[in-house]
Amino acid sequence: MFPPLLLLQGAFLFGAVCSMPTSKKLFGEIKSPNYPKPYPDNNISTWGISVPKGFKVKLNFWQFDLEPSEACMYDYVKITANKKDLGRYCGQQGSTTGNHPGGKELLSTGNHMRLLFHSDFSNEENGANIFYKGFLAYYQAVDLDECALGNDLEDGPPQCQHFCHNYVGGYFCSCQPGYRLQSDRHSCQVDCSNELFTEPSGYLSSPGYPQPYPADMQCNYSIRVETGLLITLKFLEPFEIDDHQQVHCPYDQLKIQVGREEIGEFCGTVSPGSIETKGSSVDILFHTDDSGYSRGWKIRYSTERISCPQPVPNDEFTIIRDLQPIYRYQDYFIVTCTTGYKLMEGDKKLASFTSVCQDDGTWHRPMPQCEIVNCGGPKILDNGAFDYGTEPRINNYLSVVTYRCNEPYYRLLNKGGVTYTCSAQGSWKDQDDHEDIPVCLPVCGRPDNPIAEIQRIIDGRDAPRGSFPWQAKTFVYGRGGGALLGDRWILTAAHTLYPKGQEESEKAESPEQVIEKARVFLGHTEVNEIIRLGNQPVRRLFVHADYNPDNEENFDGDIALIELQDPVTLGRDMLPICLPDPGNDTFYVQGWMGYASGFGVEKNILASRLRYAPIPVARQSHCQEWLKGKKISDKDPVFTANMFCAGSPHEGKDTCQGDSGGAFAVRDPENGRWVVTGIVSWGIGCGKGYGFYTKVINYLDWIKGIVGKDWASMQVSY
Repeated sequence: MFPPLLLLQGAFLFGAVCSMPTSKKLFGEIKSPNYPKPYPDNNISTWGISVPKGFKVKLNFWQFDLEPSEACMYDYVKITANKKDLGRYCGQQGSTTGNHPGGKELLSTGNHMRLLFHSDFSNEENGANIFYKGFLAYYQAVDLDECALGNDLEDGPPQCQHFCHNYVGGYFCSCQPGYRLQSDRHSCQVDCSNELFTEPSGYLSSPGYPQPYPADMQCNYSIRVETGLLITLKFLEPFEIDDHQQVHCPYDQLKIQVGREEIGEFCGTVSPGSIETKGSSVDILFHTDDSGYSRGWKIRYSTERISCPQPVPNDEFTIIRDLQPIYRYQDYFIVTCTTGYKLMEGDKKLASFTSVCQDDGTWHRPMPQCEIVNCGGPKILDNGAFDYGTEPRINNYLSVVTYRCNEPYYRLLNKGGVTYTCSAQGSWKDQDDHEDIPVCLPVCGRPDNPIAEIQRIIDGRDAPRGSFPWQAKTFVYGRGGGALLGDRWILTAAHTLYPKGQEESEKAESPEQVIEKARVFLGHTEVNEIIRLGNQPVRRLFVHADYNPDNEENFDGDIALIELQDPVTLGRDMLPICLPDPGNDTFYVQGWMGYASGFGVEKNILASRLRYAPIPVARQSHCQEWLKGKKISDKDPVFTANMFCAGSPHEGKDTCQGDSGGAFAVRDPENGRWVVTGIVSWGIGCGKGYGFYTKVINYLDWIKGIVGKDWASMQVSY
């Protein structure tokens, strides 16, 4: 058979004295010889038209012009099909003689048709030179309805025993329920063994239902659905199986088995109704003997998923989302916890939990527990502590801690404690949902035991503990000083690291060599004690680019920073000094009292403890005048705008060797904080004139560019 949508191109066929069969195509064209010119005399041409099996031939003439004659005796076209004569035609449209086909459609009953064309000795009208053109015909294949009653087929009628189904180009047979189409594709025979049903629902019945079922049958129907589905059988009416009044089901019988268990044997006229099998595998056995005319039975089977027990929370904090009234096979439930609690399966924390109803009616995972979130111990605050705001002191959800710094030596930037709460995510967070804990910044310029002698000039004296807690004792190429900034920076003079006037062989080859030599001590006023406390290892050195160790008479740029490897812990004996506010030159006016401290030489003896002296800022012009005629290495000393001078040539109050790099400290009267305005830099003789100091305010940008994020700690003072 050919598919109905197959299209084949037609071919032009020309008549001849011999027969010309056509190929089996779906359409085509047939013309008389020489058409549209007059056809020849004494011509006999035949065409055998064939179309694919399952189709029949339809032929009609588009042009027809043959010599008319009574009974078409002379020239004619004769059409036959299936050994039957479909007509003999001649003449012209409207002629009174002949048999013109007009618009008639000629139809075969099979897939063959034969066309014969005959002309006699003359193709003209009574010698009048009027010639006839012949004919033009078209044929096409049309579907043959093999199932139609009374259809006269070439091969005989279809032998469908039960049902015949026509389609374009052919037909097929089928059987009633309970019968199987045989190998001849026409006949039907009862075959109800090993019938398998796997769909979730459907129908099955005795053969021929509701007509009487055949005799002598052994039918076996099997329903097999997915595990986890339960089958329900519903018997429809009528229900009629041959029975006996005294013996139960002796002749015909219907048995139902679930697995290996038989749940019933039925016959008679009383329907079993509905049967819930509680299984996913059911076998139905139907046996008949050789007698009886009962109509049989029909079952509609359906399935329902097996149910699981209703999930029950283990605690009041467990939430079952979208709880259903009943759960069946492949249904699932999702569990979450109330805010602040976490899902736990044994000792394992779960990100989520889902349990699925299994095919045996159990849940594939047991119900989890919900435990309160524990954030663990709060992060340790360097130089500070935290206090619990809730009792008992636990780290569970909604517990509260407040951080504080070790006052008065450290302060928070916001000048108050910061509260953190144990969050539902298991971390401590502040009110802005940040996890980073606050930072305790060093408090600068607030010694426990500040010097009170502000305006009175006296001899240098021993510094009480806690009065100059920023004082550092350094040693690189000799004894020097420095001032603590923040908790890991030492401000000092550049010439303590790279002294002036060194021989070439004594000069440091690299910063690494200087770092290796450098010793920094903090935390006491006694030399022996400060050394016993130990050296603070150095990480990096920074020297101002303007400092030139080869230029002995010019100390411009005499400033350096030492970065310690580790921050120091602040307290009474170790506290940074503040840097001055940018643009505030108040501390550099004549007469402003500052304090210089150090472990340097006094009366030609190395000091065994920290000494200090109040020294007033001098008029800069007086210092410039005083320098006239004095020499450093036979050169005039240079006094630049990056320096200031202090002291007096008459009072004998000055710094000396070993004090270099120490701070010139001034107390700010507005807020009481101590500020480093200068660095002990240079002088001519000890106690014989003015002392000269690096002007720190001119180097604030340089310092800020080096210390970076530590800059804030050099400004914090309360």
